[in-house]
Amino acid sequence: MLKQKNNKILLYGGKSTAYIVNSMLKDTKVEPSYIFDQYLKEPFFSSKAKFSNKKTDLKNFIEKSEKFFVCIGMMDGKLRDYISNLLIKKNLKPFSVVSSSSNIDKTVKHGHGLLSMPNSVVHKFSKLGNNCYLNVNSVIDHECVVGHGVHIMGSAYIAGRVKIENFVSVGANATILPDLVLGEGSIIGAGAVVTKNVKPYDVVVGNPARFLKKNKKTYNLKIF
Repeated sequence: MLKQKNNKILLYGGKSTAYIVNSMLKDTKVEPSYIFDQYLKEPFFSSKAKFSNKKTDLKNFIEKSEKFFVCIGMMDGKLRDYISNLLIKKNLKPFSVVSSSSNIDKTVKHGHGLLSMPNSVVHKFSKLGNNCYLNVNSVIDHECVVGHGVHIMGSAYIAGRVKIENFVSVGANATILPDLVLGEGSIIGAGAVVTKNVKPYDVVVGNPARFLKKNKKTYNLKIF
């Protein structure tokens, strides 16, 4: 978590995730300077930061900022990671936002752009990639390997030695049994109990989890 008061911070996104991140930053006496969201007329919340939805302003925000956090949640980890990489190429520095009540063991290694909400847990010897979101009360148990742009939603439990590939979304209250692999881009439905490996881009639901459909979501990546 940032501690300095004079960081010029850009929040990319102005909806619910940005609302949470903005509040978590304020708890440490840090205020973002700029908020950008091309799909909003105004931010989802009140802030002292300058807001815009115009790409011409985004260029100006980037030039004036020093650090950034990408506030794109839900099942959009691929987009979140993509935008983060673009901003890094623009010489901005990513940072993580970690609640003081989260529990990330000292043996854990994680990349940049981590959002760790209250009471989230990452147990010993686990590894997390860049731009991962851990919602309230989520648990990643020991020796798990988590890719980039992964979102673990509230009260989900990931058992030991699970491998989660890039851009996976695990729904609220889902349970993933030990030693399984969740393939890239897969989506685990809320409350699902996963007892076997999940193929890339599969959407699975239920107890035990079963295939529902393919995740065919695409993105407009012409942002900058």
